[in-house]
Amino acid sequence: MLAVLVLALVSLSVYRFVETTLTAVQISTVSERERALTTAFFGYLRGQILTLPGTRAGALTGEPHRFSEVSSDELRWICGPGSGLLTRHATGEWLVTMTLKELKNGEQELGVRRQDIEGKRDAAWLPLFRGVRGFEVRYYEPTRKEWLEKWTDPQSRPALVRIKLWRDPSPEAYEVVLPVPVMTKTADGSQQPASNQLPGSLWKASDTQNPNLNLQIQ
Repeated sequence: MLAVLVLALVSLSVYRFVETTLTAVQISTVSERERALTTAFFGYLRGQILTLPGTRAGALTGEPHRFSEVSSDELRWICGPGSGLLTRHATGEWLVTMTLKELKNGEQELGVRRQDIEGKRDAAWLPLFRGVRGFEVRYYEPTRKEWLEKWTDPQSRPALVRIKLWRDPSPEAYEVVLPVPVMTKTADGSQQPASNQLPGSLWKASDTQNPNLNLQIQ
């Protein structure tokens, strides 16, 4: 009986150890997958903002929204077929709006709404990922030196764009600050990017609960 009891205790200890290890591996795998997805998302946004079309009026705008005390802002940009539109099977210029959409089960889905500039086609919704609890966009105005919750001036651009993304199950937000290039025309009429007036602009994505998630691209 004593031997059986010892064997049972050892078996129980081994079972709990294996169960704990498998749970930790599963949590780590999910965390890494979510981290990679969020990092790729911020990389996509960075690519679109850095390739805004020349001096195109209204190439970057945005409006704030809140639903049930949750940020659900809209970030809009103008682009052609390619990575910004997430398809090459299109022609002309398109207005892409990134925002949240509430599903029938109450879950929030982050995605983009694509509409051709001339309005000849119906707007199409393209989902990116679910499990999003909030999406906040702020715009840095260098003259006033403050963050604005919306940007509606088609003749100018903010110096920086700050984006916060809340994802389940983390209570904290991922955050990224992106520099916005200013385009100027040279003497021959070609367009070249001019550096921002603010020094030290960087791309930073960080999860305050995970200090290992820190990216910086000069």
